[in-house]
Amino acid sequence: MRKLEGIIIPCITPFDEEGRLRLDWLKTNFEKWNGTDIGGYMILGSNGEFRSLSDEEALEVIQTVSGLVPTEKTLIAGAGRESLYHTLRFIRQLDEAKVSVDYISVLTPCYFKKLMTDEALIDYYTAIADVSPYPILLYCAPGFANDLRISPDTLRVLADHPNIAGIKDTSPDMMNSYMEAVGNREDFQVFAGSLGNILSCLKQGGKGGIISAANYFPRTCAEFLSIYQNEGPEQGVAYLDKLKEASKETGAKAGVAGVKAVMNLMGYRAGVPRKPVLPCSEAFVRDTKNYITQNSSFILD
Repeated sequence: MRKLEGIIIPCITPFDEEGRLRLDWLKTNFEKWNGTDIGGYMILGSNGEFRSLSDEEALEVIQTVSGLVPTEKTLIAGAGRESLYHTLRFIRQLDEAKVSVDYISVLTPCYFKKLMTDEALIDYYTAIADVSPYPILLYCAPGFANDLRISPDTLRVLADHPNIAGIKDTSPDMMNSYMEAVGNREDFQVFAGSLGNILSCLKQGGKGGIISAANYFPRTCAEFLSIYQNEGPEQGVAYLDKLKEASKETGAKAGVAGVKAVMNLMGYRAGVPRKPVLPCSEAFVRDTKNYITQNSSFILD
């Protein structure tokens, strides 16, 4: 099993202005990303707008990307659905298509939030892990999942399953609890899901993060981790502060629409979000372009 480590890009899915899936643009992006020191990719997560794709489109994206990733980089594919039935059905489709991925990411089902008890989530994830031919990465993202979190007690139980390899934590408040529950295990990895919690993750033995800003600043994000690991935490924290500011002043302002707008400015082919999400305004693009130009000595292209 390939280790979860480094900076991983939670890749966008390109759409044109008519909403059509553009796999040719996706290939262009991977050609650029593959030339950087990022550790791998997560496709069809929140930045990938997975809820805006049909299962057929999602399978097409995964099949395409699996042929673009170098062997030294990790590939995670999102497969979570609101029901166990459809999650297992989609994983079976991946297996039948003989798609090569390292991990399957499964977001917490959240529509019936009050019914998503510890018992329900343990049952859901255990049933998936029992039959999945791919190792499972739990995905806690309350900002995209009706404010639902996986409890530390539930995480302790799930971490003991031999086919559950880790958790991506994109919450603003669970990293310390997760690290206390299952941190520093050899068989389970707690992975940061944002620039906001990556420092806490690394300080407690975590190996990296799945970072939205890496879509448009991959070299800068990879450089942060290199500095932290090789030059020390103090230098790493100083660099991270600059990276957080750069992200806050650019892509982080406008969610997935902002990520795509900044990618387009940085020479990628991100297109626009699928509606009802609207693309960024001309004023946003203009101001962001000015910021990037003024900070070009820090932003590595």
